[in-house]
Amino acid sequence: MVNELMQDDWDPEKILRQQDELKVKLLRARSVVAECKAELADLERSLERRAVSSSIDKRQRNSAANNSIRNARPPQSRSVDDPVDQDAAVAFSSRSWDR
Repeated sequence: MVNELMQDDWDPEKILRQQDELKVKLLRARSVVAECKAELADLERSLERRAVSSSIDKRQRNSAANNSIRNARPPQSRSVDDPVDQDAAVAFSSRSWDR
């Protein structure tokens, strides 16, 4: 029985057939790897485009915000020499609360 097993394992036709099957499996595996690499490269390019686009959008938003801040009128500051509205002072005097 051992001799039969040894003979089956060393059958040249069987070895060649197994070798061919392994070559086919190897070619399929290489094809799958190549396809995965191509898809990964596509994804990386897509992510890079999104990152660049997002960066540009962010810069544009920041630029627009900065421009609106720059273009906004500054609050008017009052000088000590500016005239005081006497009616405004009366409106908040303690006498107006007594009425």
